[in-house]
Amino acid sequence: MSEKILIINGSPRKNGNTAIVSGWVAQGAEAEGASVKIVDAARLKYKTAGCCSCYGCQVSQQFRCVILDEATDVVASFPEYDLVVFASPVYFFGLSAQMKMLMDRMFSLFKFSGGKTIHNLQKVNFALISTCGGEMHDSGIELVDETIKKITHFIGKTHKSLLIPSLVPAFEETEKKEDLKAKAMDFGKKLAKW
Repeated sequence: MSEKILIINGSPRKNGNTAIVSGWVAQGAEAEGASVKIVDAARLKYKTAGCCSCYGCQVSQQFRCVILDEATDVVASFPEYDLVVFASPVYFFGLSAQMKMLMDRMFSLFKFSGGKTIHNLQKVNFALISTCGGEMHDSGIELVDETIKKITHFIGKTHKSLLIPSLVPAFEETEKKEDLKAKAMDFGKKLAKW
């Protein structure tokens, strides 16, 4: 069971499609008894643009970035959750810059030494919510899914995905899509039971 879930919204649009779908996923998970926190990655205060490759985290005993800003606290909190959900629109065939900037700081959750990799993400599962305006096979949404798959495979896990192609940026229209809302809430329920 995923009792404690963190959703990272990586869209720069505060009330865009990704935020709408993420909210529905959260509602579904909460309906199954999960506690859900949503963090808006685009509105965190950063001291650097992503990871600056200082390797301070590799000499520290802690599994956290040495740059002290809001992103550090969010990433360092990942091991406290049963499930971390990355929610990103597709921007130019990949993750949004706001999501990538936060995810790059995940380097601090790993220690690389003598050919060994140590991390503290043993109890954490990962999932993806991704939206895009293009079609499934030519928009880049599958590349976004593959990125999350690579990360989870790296730590010896699998992931779950909710991929929503063909959404236009008419957000008021998205909010009216009851079939999409039901699909997103169902995904949230499944995540809570995972």
